[in-house]
Amino acid sequence: MVGVALVCARNIANYLAVTQPNHARYLVVEGWQDEYSLKQALELFQTSDYELLFTTGGPDLRQIDPMYKTYAEKSAAFFVSQGLAQQKLIIIPSPASAQDRTFLSAVFVRKWFEKHHISTPSIDIFSQGVHARRTQKLYKMAFQSNDDIGIYASKPVAYSLSAWWDKSAGAKSVITEIAGMLWITCCFEPGKYGSHQELWGDYIHQD
Repeated sequence: MVGVALVCARNIANYLAVTQPNHARYLVVEGWQDEYSLKQALELFQTSDYELLFTTGGPDLRQIDPMYKTYAEKSAAFFVSQGLAQQKLIIIPSPASAQDRTFLSAVFVRKWFEKHHISTPSIDIFSQGVHARRTQKLYKMAFQSNDDIGIYASKPVAYSLSAWWDKSAGAKSVITEIAGMLWITCCFEPGKYGSHQELWGDYIHQD
């Protein structure tokens, strides 16, 4: 049992940092990621056949007066500064939220497709490192789909996935994601598809 536990612990970061792309038409990039991760997302977009790149994310509450209102806008500005054509970019900001922020971003992405009458969009999401598996799970919940949600995980620059425990950044990231996965598996109740509860963050933002 100890041996099995050690094997699981050694491989948990690789499990969380999942890459299972659909090679879809659209690439959705979580805007809160650091620039090293965003750069990897941009390189993927530029070397693949994606039609559009979507940026997501709500306000950066860590700053009193941020230059950009949301992570979606901040990451979009970074992509443009790195040479991405504006017409290839779709910015989907989300409000401040007491709901799971990744889930709320996924709902806003889904609503964009609904607004543009794209009923079964095939998307790949680009997330940062070990957050990828949680992101994919939450997008599947928001879209109520298990087939059309691909995922890419960026390669961490601050630690190695195969020895995540050697660096404080790796230990903090992996432990946080384990807790996050347990929470959304056992405790997260997003509300019915299309309900007010599903957009809980939107209504809190308006109060």
